[in-house]
Amino acid sequence: MRRYIMIWLLCFLCFAGAKAQNSIDRMVTKFSTNNLTTFTTAVKRNPKTKKVEKVVKTLEMQNGLGGDFYEAFRREKKTGSWTDKATYGSRVITLVCEDSRQLRIYMLKGINANFSHYAKVTVIVQPKG
Repeated sequence: MRRYIMIWLLCFLCFAGAKAQNSIDRMVTKFSTNNLTTFTTAVKRNPKTKKVEKVVKTLEMQNGLGGDFYEAFRREKKTGSWTDKATYGSRVITLVCEDSRQLRIYMLKGINANFSHYAKVTVIVQPKG
């Protein structure tokens, strides 16, 4: 019985981190079709094997939606390595999440502390193996 509880707990912890990452990804997908944002995606493949080496998604907005992304980043800061750097006139938040399958880097950049005027979200996914 104790073994089953440990397995269940381990599975729960693994899926909890994935859920947090997926919420930022869902927001990027949701706002990427919005007429008030600019969305760009790029895929780098190995020319020999055609396997994906890196996917970069960028979402830019100037309509105050950056605050929603800031709250999502703040809620998920325990799911990976979190950094928050502010300089005069800009702020960059980085969340790095890594598991056995991939490395995911989430960045939120803005020109003010609360991301209300301009924000840029970048998601970098690098599969392993």
